[in-house]
Amino acid sequence: MDQDKPREIRLALDAIPLGGKAEGKAGEDAVLFVRDADGVRAFQAKCPHLGAPLAKGEICGGRLYCPWHKAAFAVADGSLEEPPALEALTRYPVRIEGGEAVALLTPEPAPAKRAETPVSHVLIVGTGAAAVACVTTLRREGYAGTITMVGREASPPYDRTKLSKQFLAKPTPAEKTLLEPDFAAAHRVERIEAEATRIDPAARSVTLADGRVLTGDALLIATGSRAVVPDFAGRDLDGVMTLRSLDDAVRLSAAAEHARRVVVIGAGFIGLEAAAFLTKRGLSVTILSREEIPFAKRFGEAIGAALKRYHAGNGVTFVTGSVARITGTGSVEAVETEAGARLPADIVLIGAGAAPETGIVAGVEPDEHGGLPVGADLRLAEGVWVAGDIAAFPERGSGVTARIEHWRLAEQHGTHAARAILGATDVFSGAPFFWSNQGDKRLDYGGYAPDFDRIILHGDPDALDFIAYYVRAGRAVAACSIGRNPAFTAFLHLLGENRVPSPEMIEAGADLPALV
Repeated sequence: MDQDKPREIRLALDAIPLGGKAEGKAGEDAVLFVRDADGVRAFQAKCPHLGAPLAKGEICGGRLYCPWHKAAFAVADGSLEEPPALEALTRYPVRIEGGEAVALLTPEPAPAKRAETPVSHVLIVGTGAAAVACVTTLRREGYAGTITMVGREASPPYDRTKLSKQFLAKPTPAEKTLLEPDFAAAHRVERIEAEATRIDPAARSVTLADGRVLTGDALLIATGSRAVVPDFAGRDLDGVMTLRSLDDAVRLSAAAEHARRVVVIGAGFIGLEAAAFLTKRGLSVTILSREEIPFAKRFGEAIGAALKRYHAGNGVTFVTGSVARITGTGSVEAVETEAGARLPADIVLIGAGAAPETGIVAGVEPDEHGGLPVGADLRLAEGVWVAGDIAAFPERGSGVTARIEHWRLAEQHGTHAARAILGATDVFSGAPFFWSNQGDKRLDYGGYAPDFDRIILHGDPDALDFIAYYVRAGRAVAACSIGRNPAFTAFLHLLGENRVPSPEMIEAGADLPALV
């Protein structure tokens, strides 16, 4: 090829379905062609989040959804519409020559934006998903003012979802979890590593452990949660761990290098994910849980039992019971159950859930679940917003007030808060979604269905190929799936648009992808 000739990728128009997409390649280069009534456009071929092939994603309405984690981009121009991606798709110029679409591999410049706002200083308490999404949205929308981000963790912002998954399967550098090596510099953020001891929403002020008081024109409270450690005897022994932070994950991974046996207390997402990946590492893993069937209350017994069989088939041992004590001399040696069983352990991982960090917020009474009640705009006070794990907000799909600990939802909250800081007045209406790597299987869950009335199940849970719809108060308000990406993504999209068909239509086999 002529070295002076611009690189390009060609693909026959017939290979790009109208209303669809197709990947085009030239050597190691690839682009995603999208074709609709307005013509053909070309974008980067991989999701900017974790590199999923977008050709395997779904187009729903005017959105392109990532096949793995449901980041959404506008088909019209590649702009970001939903996280967990934090940036738009790179777009390439396209021309039509005869029967071919030709993409020139010179990226089109991103449109320059400048936010007009009286807010000159945004103060954010927290460095997790909501905080990061707020920062990146502010800068993406052209905010040029000062951003201060306060948090107690020393590391730059990282992807918490990785900690209980592949990170544990083998010794992995902590840097592999970072969102950007130098997030603060890249987004012009004043980063303060400190413990916040008091937040005063009325004054938009934050008091730090060293006595400093910070104020801002706008305040985002995104303090997140801490791991819960029940008052077990022996919980302070060496080798007893939680898995909430990057430091936790580094300690657990290092300990796994010299351990043979792990007892996981709790069969929630963190516990089952960690068990699956520590088993891949060659450790003997036992899960101790009070529930006979994991996730039965959340997903139903058929799905919970299928997941349990899957993990057991991969070497995880399940024991039903409660902890009496953790024993050892200096270091952990075993977990003893109330029924008298003794489970030998070199590591005990406590997966007992997380408690929202709301105690430092002055003048606001947390609800019964520890969340800070806010309206549909997520605003706590004038110029103050709440996001992520600590927000008790009106969840549109279910119609109930919810406090939801999902990484992507925290990012949605942070994005909403950023736009509100810049003057937007709309309410938050994002559809909750999370994914869980159950070993080699990815489980998707969208919506919110506390105390569901019934389940509509399509497919075979035992084969881990199914989609289940959860009905509450006569409406399908959530879905759980493994291996049914087109139907699940369509449901998530319809949920976000408040257009989910009736349970009767779903039960009768409604083609959800055809409804988007």
